[in-house]
Amino acid sequence: MNYTIFSGCLIQYRFPEYEKSARLILKSLGLKYIFIDSFACCGSQIAESIDEKALYLIAGRNLALAEQKNIDVILTLCGSCTYILKKTHLELQNEQKYRKINKILEKINLPLKNKVEIKHLVELLNEKEYFNELNSKLEKKINLNLTLQNPCMIYRPERISKRKENDISLFTNLLEACGAKIIPYDYQDKCCEGTLLAFKKTIGESLVKKRYEAINKLNADLFVVGCPNCQLVYSIFPTVLHSQIIPSIFFTQIIGLALGYSFNEVGLQRNVDKKRIKAVLESTGII
Repeated sequence: MNYTIFSGCLIQYRFPEYEKSARLILKSLGLKYIFIDSFACCGSQIAESIDEKALYLIAGRNLALAEQKNIDVILTLCGSCTYILKKTHLELQNEQKYRKINKILEKINLPLKNKVEIKHLVELLNEKEYFNELNSKLEKKINLNLTLQNPCMIYRPERISKRKENDISLFTNLLEACGAKIIPYDYQDKCCEGTLLAFKKTIGESLVKKRYEAINKLNADLFVVGCPNCQLVYSIFPTVLHSQIIPSIFFTQIIGLALGYSFNEVGLQRNVDKKRIKAVLESTGII
């Protein structure tokens, strides 16, 4: 199988440590991947809400670029990217839509066969082969109390994701395998409100503050995310909203630490809460 990582746009310019730690996991598993530097934005829900044709062209171009490199599986790191690419793949199985989009893509020498598969990295790591391999590579026990935010678009809608909307087991399985205890969080399978903050600021801020209040009542050491939009809400916006919550960290960084990589190797020195995260990890002997 030929793999590539689709990091989208937000990860590249705000959270490159997420992709860096993801690549370390693939390296530890011996899973080779092909780098494609001509990927662009997935299309996002913004394009989806304005122009469906534009969405399928943007996302379809990315799928065609992967096919051009003989990629079998695109590994995503963002909930929105996962949803948009999977939706495009599904909708373009409609012959009329496919012909309309492919006719344009052919003009830029990127004909689309629509055969590539899309998986969020957490989906791949939960497959039996890779889950067992990952378990065999773990070197450190992450003896922390963690709570988490599931990237909602990995699960919704079921028609596209092929998963139950309230199934949070994918992240829980991996974090518990690393030795962590998962503390339930009332909003863990709800939207982080990242998109709402961009368009309905007052409503978004009100809902996000409720999440902060709920998180602060938990006896958790760190807050774990699997999407750059969620990280934006839980690491950057607390300062904007004059609030404070426990530090947030990408799930790939937790796994990276469990695999024996250092604080800097998994990119934690880039985190806005790096001092508090380091204190937590040092106090528990993880680093």
